[in-house]
Amino acid sequence: MFKINKIYRPVVIAALVLCIGVAGAQEKNIKEEKKASAESSSIDVRDKSVEELLRENVAREQRKSRFSDVATPEELMHFLVKKKWYRERAFVETEDAIVRKKETGRSGDADLSSIKESARTDINNIIVFLGEIPVSGQKGVFAPVFLADRKGVLAGSSDFSFSWAGLKATMKLTQKNFPWRKTTLEETLIGSFLYASGTNLGFISSEFGENTKFYTNYVSEIVTLKYHFLRNLNFGFSLDSRQYFFVKKSIPDDFIMPLNHFNVFPRLDLNVSALTEKGIDQITSGIGIFSWIGYGVRNRWEKWGSPPDYEIGEDARTFTIYSLTLLAGYAKDDNHNVVVKIRYKGGKDNDFLTRPRFGGTIDNARLDVVHGFTVDSFRVDSFALANLSYGLNVMRRLRMTLYLDAAHVFGPEVEDVAGFGLGFRVLAWGGLPIWFTYGIGSRVRPEWRQPEQVVMLMTAAGW
Repeated sequence: MFKINKIYRPVVIAALVLCIGVAGAQEKNIKEEKKASAESSSIDVRDKSVEELLRENVAREQRKSRFSDVATPEELMHFLVKKKWYRERAFVETEDAIVRKKETGRSGDADLSSIKESARTDINNIIVFLGEIPVSGQKGVFAPVFLADRKGVLAGSSDFSFSWAGLKATMKLTQKNFPWRKTTLEETLIGSFLYASGTNLGFISSEFGENTKFYTNYVSEIVTLKYHFLRNLNFGFSLDSRQYFFVKKSIPDDFIMPLNHFNVFPRLDLNVSALTEKGIDQITSGIGIFSWIGYGVRNRWEKWGSPPDYEIGEDARTFTIYSLTLLAGYAKDDNHNVVVKIRYKGGKDNDFLTRPRFGGTIDNARLDVVHGFTVDSFRVDSFALANLSYGLNVMRRLRMTLYLDAAHVFGPEVEDVAGFGLGFRVLAWGGLPIWFTYGIGSRVRPEWRQPEQVVMLMTAAGW
């Protein structure tokens, strides 16, 4: 140990006190400088308008995001920022999408609400504007669609959804883990007041002919119980009770109106699915098999229509419809995506109102599509359909998709149909998506016919 001479002790103590004082002063100066810098920064922020801050924030988020990291057509946008439209959002997590698919199941084959599948919990309302515009001169199909979702209602145990398309409204309540842990109970109420898709549209040869002799209205209540056996296997039973009302419009003297009737349609579903969908472009990966069969009973039914070609009568008082679908997708880097769908759909003793139908150029809606035709162009006894698509990002805000379709009609007459589509999705300012698809299709057997052309336009917004 060093010893300090008593003579120098006062000098050493004074030096130590001086050093401590200088260090304290320096620390105080540093704190004051940081405080002044923070105050200066806050002044700069306060000097900026809310408009400028929002613009900088949106630009920063968009620079961090990839082109495809935006919400899906059911999710389409995150929130409305005044006139800045919507921000881009990240993908739905794969596990969350799988859980949601288990809880909600899949939408009907021809139900536009399937656009909403795997929606974000922070997206409550979606509005979609779409149209099919035939180049050949037929009447176009236009449909504004409004979709609303509320998650965790009724003490957090249920989900509520509402959709409106044209003159058709659908309201659904899904109760999870009810009445048993592995089951899901759904109650759906539908009101349809229209004379178009799915009712009395008529198609003659390659020309669109709208049959407006009468209006078809119905009210339907559907109860569905689904049991989840394993992670990807579920079984469902549905009971659809429907009341039809037919209203005369401009019928000829010898036309026989269909009878107002009550229709009960029990249906069984068996699905095996390991599919995920991501992004605004519904990038699909995995494989799934979906099958269902339903048996309908009308309380009364007789032949109707114009002589001598009346629609089927007493035989159609009971009818059967069934469907089997294989869907597979391969995705690379959330960019390149190949999707294949093969479907067979048929039935027994179906008349004009209940026959399976396909056709259309509307994408993203899980319809039975053959590009180049308008929706529901073919109403047949049974058909097989194959759809192939390949999509890729051309640039940051532009995605291109190629479609190839083929269909075989088994009855009432054998017929083959082919279609081709070229689609683009443009991401406008702030993330607003606009879909554009050009389709060309033709009947190729029993004889080749002049190709038909359809342009599809669709855009959507959510909040």
